Amino acid sequence: MAAANRAQSAADIARLDGQRAAVHGIYRPRTLPVKGDDGAGRPQDRAVLELADGSEVWLEPLDAVRSQRPPGELRRCDGRNVRVTGTVHAVMPARGQSLLAPCIADISAVELEQSP
Repeated sequence: MAAANRAQSAADIARLDGQRAAVHGIYRPRTLPVKGDDGAGRPQDRAVLELADGSEVWLEPLDAVRSQRPPGELRRCDGRNVRVTGTVHAVMPARGQSLLAPCIADISAVELEQSP
């Protein structure tokens, strides 16, 4: 994927809104956010990428079935540098109420990055 379609910061996410891109960051499992609930006792079966500037990008819109990440992916990628390829959205597209947060939709690849 061209360097122009590479995202590592919130500014890159805003620039690439609506485009296919490779997003680079640290994979972090998360619970499904529920208003008024701290998530204690619920599984961490969703994920975000923590970007170089500390911002977070959700993997898939939270109302999509694909937002629940495969258990093997969660174990393999937890805390590691990864590259996720998909369509970048500065604000999560969703039906009804959702987070006003960035996400990567229509993910085609989640790949571990080689350590320098």
